[in-house]
Amino acid sequence: MRKIVPTLFATALSSACALAIAGTAFAATPGGDATTTPASRHAQFQQRFFDKLDTNHDGVVSRAEYQAWVDGRFAKLDSNGDGKVSEAEYVAYMSRGFERMDRNGDGVISRDELPGGRGQPITLKAFQRNLRRQFHKLDRNHDGYLDARELTAAPR
Repeated sequence: MRKIVPTLFATALSSACALAIAGTAFAATPGGDATTTPASRHAQFQQRFFDKLDTNHDGVVSRAEYQAWVDGRFAKLDSNGDGKVSEAEYVAYMSRGFERMDRNGDGVISRDELPGGRGQPITLKAFQRNLRRQFHKLDRNHDGYLDARELTAAPR
């Protein structure tokens, strides 16, 4: 396993978790091995995430590499480029994960569409309601927008 700067990685990982509403970022790769355990899938996710952050592949995530990841993530969420992410931008961007998971396009992620075929079915409306709740948890200063600092803070 690669060397990890503990607090930096924990912050980055918690940011990814905050942005991975309803498990969209944790989705197993299609056709994954059904014998893998949740712990091994989580370890694989952590390694893929670390590899994504460690852009120069030196085995350490530097502050600059982490900041580049944060800036890129923020730019994707801030669709109008005004320097802040509104609830509408957040919900619209994160809903794309729902659309990818809803393979048959019926507006419901059924059990067989969920990674590993587990969990409860969810509708787009319920998914977006969960995203709005998550947005309000992330909006620590309650101004109706997320800034980069709020996006990278550990979830409450």
